[in-house]
Amino acid sequence: MRYVIGVLMVCVAGLASAQPPANVVIDEARVESVERMRRVTGDLRAFQQARLASRQEGLVLELLVRAGDEVQKGQVIAKLDSVLAELTLASSEADVAALEATVAQYEAEVDRAQLEFERYENLVAQASASSQELDDARLELVSAKARHQRAQADVVSAEAKLALDRQRLEDMTIHAPFDAKIVATTTEVGEWIGQGDVIVELYSVDSIEAWVSVPENIVERIVEARGPVMVQIPAIAGEVSGNIRQIVPVVDEMSRLFPVRIAVPNERRVLQPGMSVTAMIPTGQRTEMLTISKDAILRDDAGEFVYMAVPNEQPQSPFKEQAVPVRISREFSVGNRVAIRMGAMPPGARLVVEGNERMFPTQPLNDVSDTAHVSDNADESASADEPKLGS
Repeated sequence: MRYVIGVLMVCVAGLASAQPPANVVIDEARVESVERMRRVTGDLRAFQQARLASRQEGLVLELLVRAGDEVQKGQVIAKLDSVLAELTLASSEADVAALEATVAQYEAEVDRAQLEFERYENLVAQASASSQELDDARLELVSAKARHQRAQADVVSAEAKLALDRQRLEDMTIHAPFDAKIVATTTEVGEWIGQGDVIVELYSVDSIEAWVSVPENIVERIVEARGPVMVQIPAIAGEVSGNIRQIVPVVDEMSRLFPVRIAVPNERRVLQPGMSVTAMIPTGQRTEMLTISKDAILRDDAGEFVYMAVPNEQPQSPFKEQAVPVRISREFSVGNRVAIRMGAMPPGARLVVEGNERMFPTQPLNDVSDTAHVSDNADESASADEPKLGS
């Protein structure tokens, strides 16, 4: 049995020594003075949400969406029976046409009365007509103008009714007010809905906010802070950068917490209202904390970890270091670094920041940090020597 165990140990050692080395770039963990962040909790909410109602009553002929569907602004949601609205519109159009014809008729009468009045003026000047006849012509001209003005007013009133009937016909088709996702439908084809009845519930998909509760003693610091706020979302096991949009001026009398709205990006539309969030809010207080590069952090099903370079246990290996995974617990982000809890590793620990994507434990490490640095400097020097356009 001891012989078998010895053989296995020799085989494992041989395999370890046969592992191909990984070319890596190393960065050290270091203690820095950083602004302490306060962890606050909340949830995601849609920036826009609505219970879309019908402006008209009618029979539902078509319902073109279901819960979970995404719609674009202006997309048709539902159609109501519009036969009566179409008939009413046709009647209004006919009324307007008839009244416009009446206006033309009265306009012609005004022209005729004007000519008659001018004729009697000439006759009176020639003593060929009496002043009474001239007065009668004047009264007829005034009456013709009054009838013409009333006909014009009737046309304006009819056109207003026509516009109302057109709007009613348009309202028989319900459109999405903004880019959104349907949450629920509250009617079905064949049902009668009244004016103001809800058709669907929806919320915006592009704009989403994190609502978090912040203690009153750091509200002033939030007002002063202008930088991004890191928002952690457990549902997607990730962290996004958001911007404080508004401090809602309503305080909880018991807890003395203020709601704060943080705008977060949702280009892939994976964030949904109701997801829990944790945000790191600046407090204005500074403290010494251990920080590591963001590039060193990897994630698996058990959480976040880094690969730390430690002395190679295989003396026959030409490489002095090997990779060992170390679990970490992050506190908050500080630019391109992350503050972590003390105890996971000592200050100065050498962490792999490049070449760690396909790494495995105990893999030998070939530190090319200096080579990469020289290469970067050479690239910068070459770029500086290149002739500029227009020189």
